[in-house]
Amino acid sequence: MNILAIESSCDEFSVAILKDGKVLSNIISSQIEQHKEYGGVVPELASRLHVQNFHWVLDEAIIEAGIKLEELNYIVYTSNPGLIGSLIIGKIVAQTLAQYLKIPLLPLNHLHGHVYSAFIENDIEFPAVALITSGGHTEIILMKDHLEFETLGQTQDDAIGECFDKVAIKMGLTYPGGPAIDKIAKISNESKYKIPKPRDINEYDFSFSGIKTGSINLLHKLKQSKTELDLNSFAYSFQKTCVEYVIEKLEKAVKKYEPKFVILGGGVSANSMLRNKFQEMAKENKIKSIIPKHEYCTDNAAMMGMLGYRTIIKLRK
Repeated sequence: MNILAIESSCDEFSVAILKDGKVLSNIISSQIEQHKEYGGVVPELASRLHVQNFHWVLDEAIIEAGIKLEELNYIVYTSNPGLIGSLIIGKIVAQTLAQYLKIPLLPLNHLHGHVYSAFIENDIEFPAVALITSGGHTEIILMKDHLEFETLGQTQDDAIGECFDKVAIKMGLTYPGGPAIDKIAKISNESKYKIPKPRDINEYDFSFSGIKTGSINLLHKLKQSKTELDLNSFAYSFQKTCVEYVIEKLEKAVKKYEPKFVILGGGVSANSMLRNKFQEMAKENKIKSIIPKHEYCTDNAAMMGMLGYRTIIKLRK
């Protein structure tokens, strides 16, 4: 079974080809440099760049996989959630290919794709609990079997990645904020600044607007009082608050549902402190932990292909 997968939910356009669940190619066109000057993703710019880039991404994916278009059996693509303009470009490319090749077309959920990034190189037993952390999403998802997704909790406002981006700009750092904060936070191991955690809204739900606002207000107060800012310590304090907050929520779910595996996915899973705390929590609770390779954590088509592979197997039964 040969599957061509397309992911275009935000500012990456990616094409992957899988053969019987094995990734043959996974090409990603990133737009970080183009959006950096704006301090975040500009939806209209993202859409236009997808139009410019999809052809060479598609060509490279086919060449690297070593197959012909005519050998494809299915096309899958991200249909939601995401930036509407970016999603439409991916959908049009997918529809055009499927119509030309006269093969089935499957729309898929982006967040479920992030969960299945963990299945690309790992055999995972159920039940499993996944923490998805990205620029637009923060969710805890329970899986009792393949393709059974129960959202236990999700962000009620800003996502963790968005919070990092906005606070980083106020700190004078560059976009994307996550890597910039993580880099300088490693220089310090002192929580010199008190960043308040939000009150619990629901057991597994998140709210990052309070952390974002509290951090930005503290930066403004320090500036107004002409107090010298220890940038490294502030980065460490902010990052520690965010990481502890999501891990505390995740651990509650782990203790209640007693999964055999716990999964960390999404672009923010590249954060070094989050990875360490995640693995420590899993070890303390005596469960196996999975963090996909970096290329499968950020938005990519391979994860959508793996989700598609499992979906097609179920449809064939």
